[in-house]
Amino acid sequence: MATILIVDDQPDNLYVLERLLKGKGYQVLQAENGPAALQIATSQQPDLILLDVMMPEMDGFEVVQRLRDDGGTRLIPVVLLTANAPDERLKIQGLKLGADEYLTQPINNNELLARVQALLRTKQAQDELQARNVQLTALLDIVQTSTSTLDLAEVGQRLVRGAVSATQMEIGGLWLTHDNKLVCLAQEGYTPTVVQAWERITLSEHPIGVRVLQGRESIYGSTSVLFGADSPVAGEVHQAIVLPLVHRDTPLGVLHLGTRRQHTPSADELTFLRAIANAAAVAVQNARLFEETDRQRQDLERLDHEKDEFISIISHELKNPLASIKGYAGLLQRRSKKDQSLQAALKGLEVIEQQVNRMTTLLDHLRDVSQIGMDRFVIDAAPVDIAELTQRVAFEMQTTSTNHQIQIDVHDEPLIAEADEFRMSQVLSNLIGNAIKYSPGGGAIDIVVRKSSAPPSRPADIPPGEFAVITVRDYGMGIPPEGRDRLFQRFFRASNAQGRISGMGLGLYITREIVQRHGGYIWLDSNEGEGSLFGVAIPLLREAAPVDSQVERPAGTTSVAESTS
Repeated sequence: MATILIVDDQPDNLYVLERLLKGKGYQVLQAENGPAALQIATSQQPDLILLDVMMPEMDGFEVVQRLRDDGGTRLIPVVLLTANAPDERLKIQGLKLGADEYLTQPINNNELLARVQALLRTKQAQDELQARNVQLTALLDIVQTSTSTLDLAEVGQRLVRGAVSATQMEIGGLWLTHDNKLVCLAQEGYTPTVVQAWERITLSEHPIGVRVLQGRESIYGSTSVLFGADSPVAGEVHQAIVLPLVHRDTPLGVLHLGTRRQHTPSADELTFLRAIANAAAVAVQNARLFEETDRQRQDLERLDHEKDEFISIISHELKNPLASIKGYAGLLQRRSKKDQSLQAALKGLEVIEQQVNRMTTLLDHLRDVSQIGMDRFVIDAAPVDIAELTQRVAFEMQTTSTNHQIQIDVHDEPLIAEADEFRMSQVLSNLIGNAIKYSPGGGAIDIVVRKSSAPPSRPADIPPGEFAVITVRDYGMGIPPEGRDRLFQRFFRASNAQGRISGMGLGLYITREIVQRHGGYIWLDSNEGEGSLFGVAIPLLREAAPVDSQVERPAGTTSVAESTS
């Protein structure tokens, strides 16, 4: 039943109004002056105030104004009562200050009760609307928690805070199941004694937790009955409710809420609390899965780092015996050429040298991949003429094949970039070597070198400027459409090359890493059966510094095969 505060400096008036209201079942509070009325209204929050206008020290108008200025009492309905003759100006003044009614005594008791009931119905509707708004806001925050953060501790704190706010409880806590225990994830409002006692609860010693989790149903009642009179929470909280957190029929833990008030939750409140628990279960499960996934990711990263470290060590250690094998094979080759009796061994020695070179290249690739994975891949940059370097590498690569004719067309030179000469040589060797390898029938390989301020396919994250652009085109087997997006991933090889051409799929991965670490990019244009074009764009220095040429550069389009013959 509603609580009504009556305020009047005349004891007889208080007595009459109290008997009238109590006779209709209302709880009644009394105050004999304005200051006492404000104190009671603030501390006990009545549902309605009947307020006399004419009082000494502080009249009813000032009391109304102060009530409306206080956020805690602003919404309490106020009826102003006066025994003076009707005065329209005073009535308007009272209503402007925030009074809900202005009645002149004597007033018919039935009319007064009807006005009181009408205002109480309005107040009840407002309270229910406000409470529902608080609940929905808290529930929305709990639902959003499952998507806005995946930190389990933060999820727990937000869930408890939201549940306490939505239910207007004083305390709340969240416990998760772990190794037959309930472990506290978050709590609010508990004293240190309760926090310490309930930080980790053995399920066998907590029958309520077992009942809630096994029965998948909430339990509420007196704390002394639920947890025992000796429980640390029994002396601090009067009523409690324990709800299960269940996700897809898997119990995750319990949500505990408590209040120091005498309160039995209604059916609507229980429905709302179950909705909170269900939303909390989803948020907790998402955060748990993320934590587990994150742990697995960290474990994989650690193992991947260890693998890269192992590959780096192995590739380094294997190069020493390979160098010895290559050295002795070279020595035997020189002796075989001088000794006619050893001529038959020359072919075998050449094969040994080729295979050693192949293994050395593979180990270099593995070392580079491991260094990239460990973030130890170093670029030692200095001004380099990209045009001259491309020609030099092309001449060297022509010596590896007699079935291909490398044509190089240099449009602009010099093209000075801040680059690692060794690494850029590696890029050019990989691209030209691939062009040779993936056109096994031989034929032309066209290389174009030029300067461009608008290179093809420039990504949005590459700032504009002047670039050295190198394209390498072959007319070989090309790349099928389904393989183009993954071509620069490590260990990937196009389907039409598998089983036909040897390789591990590391060259293009390393090439892209080198190019990107120079601030450039690489692109591909290919049609299966028609060949491929690989393009590289490297930013040029704004003020080109002179670079000593290492070889004489022929002008215009040059056949490298002719130049090396």
